[in-house]
This record gives sequence, structure tokens and C-alpha cells, in this order.
Amino acid sequence: MKLHIDLIADFVCPWCHVGEARLRSALALLAEKRPEVQVEIQRLPFFLDETTPPEGYEYQSYLERKFGSAEKVREVQQQVIEAGEPDGARFDFDKVELRPTTLPAHRLILQLQAVGADPVLVAKLAHGIFSAYFEGGRNIGDPKVLAMIAQLAGVQDKELAEWLEGDDAEDEVMEVYKQVKSLGIQGVPFFVFNQQFAVSGAQSAGNLLTAMEQALDAA
Repeated sequence: MKLHIDLIADFVCPWCHVGEARLRSALALLAEKRPEVQVEIQRLPFFLDETTPPEGYEYQSYLERKFGSAEKVREVQQQVIEAGEPDGARFDFDKVELRPTTLPAHRLILQLQAVGADPVLVAKLAHGIFSAYFEGGRNIGDPKVLAMIAQLAGVQDKELAEWLEGDDAEDEVMEVYKQVKSLGIQGVPFFVFNQQFAVSGAQSAGNLLTAMEQALDAA
């Protein structure tokens, strides 16, 4: 029995980092309960701010404009830190100085999926991008940084760094993003199980497990 998961997220979205971690926890629970299920994850791009320029924005001032004050930013960040802790999503916001463009990261993930890369490798890479940004404060909009993260994740492609410097697959990313938006999806993370059951937001592992089992039972 197969379970297809469409996972829609953005790499500068802290709740997406939490959502990915909770999905991993939910999948571990599913594997214990229903080991016969084969899971396939398709990652789809989303942009929290599609107007972000290639050079990005200064992080703290961007968030203060968004939330209204430094105090509110600290409050929201503390909520995220506490939410991510149980499932292993870590944050060190003091290290994050830039709100980068995520177009290069989405290009990389979409391209690897398109060429049939090992799903385990793609999952490891996605986790590595989130971790590099939210735990290490790395500029994930920088092709050189992305190439390093990919190498650490196990992507073996000598031409990857050069490919990331270009713009291949940009049009594909934007086309998929438009398709996602046309479905009425306004916020992320967003999960769709077997194209039937949708879950919005960084739901608990238990809620995700319930949705997955409902999708499997309806198949």
C-alpha cells in the first residue's frame, strides 16, 4: 500500500521547519503501526514573500516591519522554539541575519525530484537546508552555500555548484508555485495525503498520523 504526500513549504518559514520535524515523527509512528505502507513525498515550492530580491532582506528589520515591534518578534520566535523542541526542530535566531530568497533552494529540490534522486537523499537535503538556515544562520540564497549543504547531504554532482549559479528550472519552480496558489493555498506548511486529505499548518504528529491513516483507509 502506498501513501503519497504533497508537502508544500518554504525554507525561510520557521513553522515549516517545525512541520517537517513533526511529519518525520508522524512517519515514524506510521512505520510502527503499518510497516507495509510505502511513503512517497513530493516537495512543492511556496514563497512567503515572492517579492524577495536576490540579495534578500536584513532579517530583524524585516520581521519588525511584519510583526510591528521587536518585542512581538521575540514572542513569536519563542513560541516557535518551544513548538519545535519536542520533535527536534532547532532554532538559533540570534545567528540569522538575512531573510534570503528561497528560489535557488526550491530549484535544487525540484530538479533533484525531476531527475529521480533518492527520496531519502532529498529529505536529508531539505532538512539540511532548514537546519543550515535556522540553526546556523547560513545564507541559503547563496548558490555556494547550497552546494555545500547538498554535498554534506550526500548529493554527488561535480557540476552542481555551477548549475546553481545559473537559472535552470526557475520557470518550472514558478509554474508549480502558481499551480499551488491556484488551489487556494495561502499558508504553509500544507500537507496533502493521497490527493484527498489536506492538513494546513504545523499540526501535531498525532494529527498528521490520523490524516495519513484516513487517506490510507479511503484508498
